[in-house]
Amino acid sequence: MAAQGWISLFTAALGGGFTVKTLEIIYQEYKHRKDRRTSDTKTVEVSLEPMLRAADELVGKLRSLAEQDFIPIHDPDTETLGEPGFASVVYLFVQFWSELEILRFRSLSSAVARSPRGRQAQAFLTCLESRRVRLIDRIAQRAIGEAALMNARTMNFVEFIRACDTDPYMKRWLRPLLQVLTHLKRTDMRQRVLQYATVVHALIDTLDVEHLVTSDRPAVPNKLNTKSWKDLNYRVFGVYLTFVTDRSKYIGPPKRRP
Repeated sequence: MAAQGWISLFTAALGGGFTVKTLEIIYQEYKHRKDRRTSDTKTVEVSLEPMLRAADELVGKLRSLAEQDFIPIHDPDTETLGEPGFASVVYLFVQFWSELEILRFRSLSSAVARSPRGRQAQAFLTCLESRRVRLIDRIAQRAIGEAALMNARTMNFVEFIRACDTDPYMKRWLRPLLQVLTHLKRTDMRQRVLQYATVVHALIDTLDVEHLVTSDRPAVPNKLNTKSWKDLNYRVFGVYLTFVTDRSKYIGPPKRRP
């Protein structure tokens, strides 16, 4: 009987120790996962903020021009970018694409991929570079973004204008963007820019819901034609950006042909 008592006590102690060890392992795994999620969140927030600020500036400018049918930048001087209004539009595109390159280099990692916000950012990048959304060739866009980098940061406006005046490579890579922006008298080109701006606008509202670093501004769906409405509704928001729930803010109600 005494032997059985010792055996029972030993078994209970062993079982208790095993339980404690198991609980400790579970707790450590939980803590590790929680710390990793916190770290991932901080990484995404730090990485996205400069890109969101650049996107916000670009959308604000394009929205203002869209309300005027882009008339203020018709017939620009593309040789020297001497007109400040047109030069600022060019720079805002370049700044945004440069921040996308920084984001791509530094942050499109497993840490970002694990974050829901990071996955949404990746979906927007994929959409913006898709064949029927992008304004210029993907490689040309990335080249512009890389050309605007200086010491691992995006050039400011003065540095950019100086580079345009002195750097033949900057002029070379800017050519496709300038070809788009100098043809905004054409309806089809305006609609392409409007579609691109719509996607960037949705990016801002989705990745900065509380608008901590961006502005909460209305869209201009009245400037979209029927074809653009269909492209955005069925392809952009219907395929690439299905998680954007309030698409009507950006494209309005269905458009009918007259």
